[in-house]
Amino acid sequence: MKISLTNRVALVSGAAQGIGEGIALVLARAGANVVVCDINAEGGRATAKAIAELGRKSLFVQADISDPDAVIAMMDQVGEEMGGLDILVNNAAIEYFGSIEDTTVAQWDRTQEVDLKGIFLMTKFALPLLKKSESGGVVVNISSVHAVATIPDLAAYAAAKGGIVAITRSLAQDLGRVGVRVICVSPGFIDSPMTQEWADSTPDATETWARVLAMHPTGCVGQPEDIGNFIAFACSDLGTFINGANIVIDGGLLTKLHH
Repeated sequence: MKISLTNRVALVSGAAQGIGEGIALVLARAGANVVVCDINAEGGRATAKAIAELGRKSLFVQADISDPDAVIAMMDQVGEEMGGLDILVNNAAIEYFGSIEDTTVAQWDRTQEVDLKGIFLMTKFALPLLKKSESGGVVVNISSVHAVATIPDLAAYAAAKGGIVAITRSLAQDLGRVGVRVICVSPGFIDSPMTQEWADSTPDATETWARVLAMHPTGCVGQPEDIGNFIAFACSDLGTFINGANIVIDGGLLTKLHH
């Protein structure tokens, strides 16, 4: 049975680059029409153009997902221009590297506003559209392995990602009653601009990458499409009993005791 999302409308936040871009393109290849949401206009428009070139309907909306008014306006636009919404992928996130002493209150607040409050706002205001989905609405929240095992100097991000796993459990119960499934996906190391930015922040990026590869039983990190492939499956008719789960996609990273 082939994965098909034909005629479904998906919205992917943070889709200008990295994991979000990979997810958006995979969903489009599976047949979905895709709304690209990002604060980065140039990258977002490029992703939307790539989706259109696949023969799908695409729409780019520049929005800050931590702003309720911006989210409400975006959902109104999606309803008007795309005719509804079947799949919401809450992927947009930011991270700051630094010890708890060096992390400013503003950095902490901004991380929680985008990474955690953003999911609350996006899901809340997408719900009227998702409840009308004929295929059954699906919300996919992108967390991280940092929700369960992390590194120093990443407290704000790890806290937000842990919160995403927790809110998924609660929302799966709330929204299951109205025919909307909620799933969490926790990627490990993915070849993306965010991962490269982290490597570049270390004293020796080349050594860091070598160490990261050695941490994986497979000897490689994932690609954005690896996350998109699972999401396409989970949102299709093949995944209708997946609800409330946190699916770790990390190449076996968390299976190892590191020394």
